[in-house]
Amino acid sequence: MAARGFEMPRLARISGTIGPGPSDRRMYVVDALRKDPYRDPDNGDPIWFPPYPKSMPHNDPVPPAADGHFDHLEPGTREFSAAAAFAAAHCAFEVWEHYLGRRLRLVTRRGQHRLEIVPRVTKIGDGAWSGEGFIECGFANQNQRQPYCENIDVVAHECGHIILKRVIGRPPKGRREFDRRSHDEAGADLVALICVLHFDSVVNAVMAQTRGKLYSLNILSQIGEYRQGSGHRAIRTAFQGRTMASVSRARRADNKHLYAQPLLGAAFDILVEMYEDHLVRRGLIDRDLARRSTRAAAKRHSGIRREFAARYALNPDGFADSLRDATADFAYILALAWRKSRRTGVTFSRVASNIAAADLRLNQGRYGQTIRRAFKKRQIGVRLSRP
Repeated sequence: MAARGFEMPRLARISGTIGPGPSDRRMYVVDALRKDPYRDPDNGDPIWFPPYPKSMPHNDPVPPAADGHFDHLEPGTREFSAAAAFAAAHCAFEVWEHYLGRRLRLVTRRGQHRLEIVPRVTKIGDGAWSGEGFIECGFANQNQRQPYCENIDVVAHECGHIILKRVIGRPPKGRREFDRRSHDEAGADLVALICVLHFDSVVNAVMAQTRGKLYSLNILSQIGEYRQGSGHRAIRTAFQGRTMASVSRARRADNKHLYAQPLLGAAFDILVEMYEDHLVRRGLIDRDLARRSTRAAAKRHSGIRREFAARYALNPDGFADSLRDATADFAYILALAWRKSRRTGVTFSRVASNIAAADLRLNQGRYGQTIRRAFKKRQIGVRLSRP
């Protein structure tokens, strides 16, 4: 099942030497056969750990073509799945290491030096997950013609969990563990969102679908739609109005995906308003249209969509560039906020405050009002202090 904008395979250019597998110095793919998951599919607890033993069933590593590339592989094959999973993971880490300003150590387990990617694990069912030293993927709707490893949204989300553990630290035990696990679900969705926005095919598809009006159900706002099985798809969308009060029961039910929704929704609102701020600064829309363009108004006032469409038609490239600029601004803010969270710890309020502080440091508070307003609507407090 491809993320929209990726219905056709997209070439990913990766620096460095890539060997059979594919593999490089930081990660490798093993096409394991009839593999038991590393985690319990029922509760997610670890069962066993990589590396996958060479004595157990697996296909030979996929070799590159004579020119060293993997673009000759046919979609629908296990070989293509292996290359797609490797490319997606590489892209996700490369994008976020750019914003973080440093290379991450992908594996910390003693005796393991590279991240293991297992592209097709039937026994996982409808889902994908990551853990210490691995990423492994199942199939959408348990349909083996729809491997999750070929969906960059899914793979980047799992990379996001690894990134957050390296940047913030391991989740604590005790009463704050649920806050952290919920935050990491929203955070991993944001990692995936930023990653896919680095592909022109996605930006172009978003613009064609929305005509510049991002406050809507669209490719970006549904970033988590095709993940963790059909039971979660209905709740995992960034375009929603959930508040902390509306998800209070999720905490008692230990439903981290639902509990994360106010944080994810606020972050999406911030990104969209950053984008609209860039549109205003470029003279592509006026301040009044940006002010009237809100998440609530998107459902009630079709006239706003028509105004956006008319302005978009005059300069589609300018709208796309505004989204790219907003994406970079937002990613730098998130990267700094997450680095700060290693010291402050993670609650939704602390992360929101760190986002505001990061904007103050990076942009002199250019987006401060937007950030505070977005979190206030979700009942997430922001306590602003200089970094």
